[in-house]
Amino acid sequence: MIDSHCHLAHVEADPADTLAAARDAGVSTVIDIAMGLAECEASTARFGPCAIGIHPNELEEFQADPSGAMTRLAELAGRPNVVGIGETGLDFFRERSGEALQVAAFRAHIDLAKQADKALVIHCRDAHDAVLEVLDDAGAPSRVVMHCFSGDEAFAMKCAARGFFCSFAGNVTYKRNTDLRRAATSLPTELVLVETDAPFLTPEPHRGKPNAPSLLPITATRLASELQMPLEELSRRLDDNTRRAFSL
Repeated sequence: MIDSHCHLAHVEADPADTLAAARDAGVSTVIDIAMGLAECEASTARFGPCAIGIHPNELEEFQADPSGAMTRLAELAGRPNVVGIGETGLDFFRERSGEALQVAAFRAHIDLAKQADKALVIHCRDAHDAVLEVLDDAGAPSRVVMHCFSGDEAFAMKCAARGFFCSFAGNVTYKRNTDLRRAATSLPTELVLVETDAPFLTPEPHRGKPNAPSLLPITATRLASELQMPLEELSRRLDDNTRRAFSL
């Protein structure tokens, strides 16, 4: 399996130990998602696959110097292990940054993803319609990943119509998230990805503890059950999907 979204900088364990534990659990590859320029520098230096960007909740660097921040991201995007741009997007739940600033940063990341021919990794919270509006207006890159998919079946259908990949995290295992599981089953399986978002969104029955890539099989097993597919078959499909999404 491939963990399509993990924040190694925020996992307490040493990255090497985290990746070793993941391999022992059958997770062959972990895509590290860097948030902010310092994390991007560190992630690209580790040589494993990574995505680079400035998170919509942490836009101080972008606000202070939009051109300089994006120029540095463009330079880092040329490194061979960079497979995605982001996470970027819109968060109208926390709103640590104003809406106009978030949209400006989102558009800048969209442009970079197209210029660099990298997957665009999107954070979307309480902003589903707005995210699609910006993408439609700006012109989406050829490969878009809706990280930690949080929409309903109707939003899933809108994403599928645009060919966007939808990545499901540990919250798909939570008892109350019936609508999220329904959204997962409504998608063409060739557009489904799986992730941990570690150290966040730990799947049941480990909820309340830090998440890690080694727990990815729990989420994949729940997805297989919901999709009524053997786990081995779904694992092969998820592996193929993730490789297409990120050109691995």
